[in-house]
Amino acid sequence: MPPAPSSPAEPGDDHGLHALIQEQLLASPLDDETRALLLTALGEPGARQGAPRRTPRAYLRSVTVGGFRGIGRTTRLPLRPGPGLTVVTGRNGCGKSSFAEAVEIAFTGDNARWRGRSDIWRKSWRNLHDGAEPQVAVELMIEGEAEPATVLRAWHGEDVADSRAVLERPGQDPRPLDSLGWDADLTTYRPFLSYSELGQMIGGRPSEMYDAVASILGLQQLTDAARRLRELVQEHEAPAKRAAEELPGLLQRLGAVADPRAEAAVAALGGRKKDLARAAGLVTGFDGRGPDGPGGPDGAELTRLRRRADLAGPDLDAVAAAVARLRAALAAAEDAGTAAAEDARLRADLLERALVHRIGHPGESACPVCGAADRLDGDWAYEAAEQVQRLRAEAAAALAARREVGAAQDAVRQLVLPPPDWLEPEPADAWRDWLACRSLADPRELAERAPRAATVVADACRVTRAAAAKRLADLDGAWREAAGELAAWLRLAREAEEAAPRLARAKAAQKWLKAAHDELRARRMRPIGDRAQVIWGELRQQSNVTLGPVKLTGSATQRRVVLDVAVDDIDAPALGVMSQGELHSLALALFLPRTLLPENPFSFLVIDDPVQSMDPAKVDGLARVLALLAETRQVVVFTHDTRLPRSLRYLRLPATVLEVTRRERSVVQVRQADDPVRQALYDARALARTRDLPPGVMARVLPGLCRTALEAALLEPARRRLLGACLDHAEIERRVAEAHTLTELAALALHGDAARRSEALDDLERTCGAGVRELFWWCNKGAHESAPVDDVEAVLRETRRVATQVRAL
Repeated sequence: MPPAPSSPAEPGDDHGLHALIQEQLLASPLDDETRALLLTALGEPGARQGAPRRTPRAYLRSVTVGGFRGIGRTTRLPLRPGPGLTVVTGRNGCGKSSFAEAVEIAFTGDNARWRGRSDIWRKSWRNLHDGAEPQVAVELMIEGEAEPATVLRAWHGEDVADSRAVLERPGQDPRPLDSLGWDADLTTYRPFLSYSELGQMIGGRPSEMYDAVASILGLQQLTDAARRLRELVQEHEAPAKRAAEELPGLLQRLGAVADPRAEAAVAALGGRKKDLARAAGLVTGFDGRGPDGPGGPDGAELTRLRRRADLAGPDLDAVAAAVARLRAALAAAEDAGTAAAEDARLRADLLERALVHRIGHPGESACPVCGAADRLDGDWAYEAAEQVQRLRAEAAAALAARREVGAAQDAVRQLVLPPPDWLEPEPADAWRDWLACRSLADPRELAERAPRAATVVADACRVTRAAAAKRLADLDGAWREAAGELAAWLRLAREAEEAAPRLARAKAAQKWLKAAHDELRARRMRPIGDRAQVIWGELRQQSNVTLGPVKLTGSATQRRVVLDVAVDDIDAPALGVMSQGELHSLALALFLPRTLLPENPFSFLVIDDPVQSMDPAKVDGLARVLALLAETRQVVVFTHDTRLPRSLRYLRLPATVLEVTRRERSVVQVRQADDPVRQALYDARALARTRDLPPGVMARVLPGLCRTALEAALLEPARRRLLGACLDHAEIERRVAEAHTLTELAALALHGDAARRSEALDDLERTCGAGVRELFWWCNKGAHESAPVDDVEAVLRETRRVATQVRAL
């Protein structure tokens, strides 16, 4: 049952899938925009990095458990890191399943057996006798690494979820477990299987069985794309659905509004074809976007009324302040007096000329006007200068008062503004007296008339505003709210209109993808279904139930696995006619093919208690299936049923059998119950002690048993050396399979090269003694012809000695 070669349509080949979809898209009748939408929904293949993901493969080397479940004191379960079958046996309650659960929880932090169970399962995970510091450690031999790595999970709380896992490599700091890149693969290719999961796979909901099988098809990219398209369709459908749901209520509310615009809106939207432009025009008219806009006469009237409602007249406070300033300026001017100010200026000029004359005629004191002597003396000059200063100040004050009157008069005139040009004549008549104030020259008349004229205009504006506001309220009372609802609905309707072409493309993409998904799903499921049939053919020993093609059908909540089951060539429903043992065998047949997929990074598979409910014939079939699987994978089976090891021995199928025993206080021990080297030597010794053997039997059988022991011993160092050379597992198994003689196996074990046979024998002689070459020759000869031996016990001792030393290489 070797894995089939990969192809673009094989499960897990994400890039091949993406290329295949692109080819089909190019050949489809879809338009470019729909193709682009599909490619966007599909995204990039693989890890979205543009290159195929390469996950390292690995084998289990050991499982160490302490303080967890049924294991108290730390105990190690050793495993051979390579293809082969290991059966771990022991009675119920001995702790063997704790090892199986430890492997799963080390990688995932959870255990499928506990899902859906009561909290007691999740809270009773600590060992009762030695659970203070629980931890589990799984040793791995990872492809390309010479030294083993360890996955270590330790707990820091009472709940089983209170844990942390790290990856430890020799000479390196611990790293997070997800650095292995196995997170998605642990779900898709899940290398653990327990008895409870077998029951859930068959006895659970149809969708659960579908998911368990479909996850390995590598169609997650299509599933994700279908989900994205489904969400996109829902997004584009939402505006139209909401608009359709809200329209009846809107029409009912519009119909209850006594307004011609509401009636027009009902007419625009009440028919089969909605006149959205007309309805939008009604809302635009309500918004007052121009007298000639889509709102028609109603819009023009509303515009006029809103202008009147906002009509502003003179600012009476500003007018009052300006008039008060003017009156104050007039009063100041009266106090200064215009005539007195002119007389003061003339007198000041006269005195200044007299002072200039005195300065120009020093020594003369006679008055140049009246001729009187001694009038223009020093005392006179001093008094005259003071009088000039006083007269000049009086003249300046009078001039400033006169200028303030002019400024105050201008300030009043600036407040006089004409009415808006759109204002009707009737209210505009009130502006006549107010506008006349701008041309009044007499400041006293201006101060008298301006306040009265401004008050008349302000009163007229207030009356105009009140009348317009009342008219607006009458018109817009009920329509205002209805128009707001109509505007909101129209926005929704426009969204639906804009989304319609995108919705059509999304639905076309959805339809194409569903057909492509069904075709690719069937194509990818076919080889897996074929393998399931082969496995079932082995497991169905002495059963009259046959399994035909296994198919996946449906989607979303209707997804299920179709099992073509027949009883004595009569079609029948699987769950109705199959026994519990047959159902578990069927679940195994559906689960095991994922192990053989080439992209599965787990070279190991851990199965806990698969034998339950199986009759002896099916146990034989299970033994054959596990042995076939173990040719290319490391298979570790935990069972309390002794029939499986017995079947393996009876059928002469290679397997390592370990036995788990438990003493008081959860002390667990592991011992090798059936080592292949030991078993071959045991069989050889049993043969040697058999009396009355037919002539020639010893010479033909004993060399083969000794050769089997030596081959098993050499395989261990050979695989270790090849792993240390950073070869991938496929290459390792190819080289091992091509080593047909003991000498070639020795060359692999010592040098990693089967061609270095002579050198290997020389090295073995130096390590194990000169008798190695003769022992190998005798074993090889016995594979083709009779090879008598004089001292059987000596040969057995030599074989045991060489095998022991070889395993330690």
